[in-house]
Amino acid sequence: MTGIQKTLRQYLREATANAHDTLDHAMRDEAGWEKEADYARFLSLQMAARIPVEAWLETHAPADLQPPRQSDLIANDLAQLGVEPPAAAAPFALEGAHHETACLGAAWVLAGSSLGNRSILAQLQKRGGAAAHWPHAFLGDDAMLDFWKALRGRIECPVPAAQQHAAGHGAQAVFDHFIAHTLNRTTPAHPPANGVADERLARAS
Repeated sequence: MTGIQKTLRQYLREATANAHDTLDHAMRDEAGWEKEADYARFLSLQMAARIPVEAWLETHAPADLQPPRQSDLIANDLAQLGVEPPAAAAPFALEGAHHETACLGAAWVLAGSSLGNRSILAQLQKRGGAAAHWPHAFLGDDAMLDFWKALRGRIECPVPAAQQHAAGHGAQAVFDHFIAHTLNRTTPAHPPANGVADERLARAS
């Protein structure tokens, strides 16, 4: 299945697969959710990286492609854990790709991550003990899940190659941004968006 026959969702999954894997492993290595301190670091990494992406989308994306703000939810979770919110990561931008479909690709990454978050929450609740009672407004955010469901209608269809590439550019840029912050890099690597594997951050998105 190639070119216009491929749905935008399929294209995005394949185009960002390597980045999904890289971020998944980096986030687990740098933080995780085995201990409360690990969980707090996971939330801090998520919040710091999300703030610039949310700000960029709020400025440049159409209203229907602006995901619900989650950095405030993470701040509340951190406060309940007694942890100060982190400083924002480096600014995020999509240079040379200010196209609505590029915004769609960027929004897809944040929205799809809600599915992975639900999986993490289920693990914590299944584990029981203290982990089942850690604050989880971010992991259990219904608003982002609803946004994801609405977004699916825009990606479950074939689109021309130019739109595929624009969406892929937007999605890859968000992954690069998160990876760079998680690994404490100052500049994202921006690898080409042409990997093949499964979804991790946006599990099943």
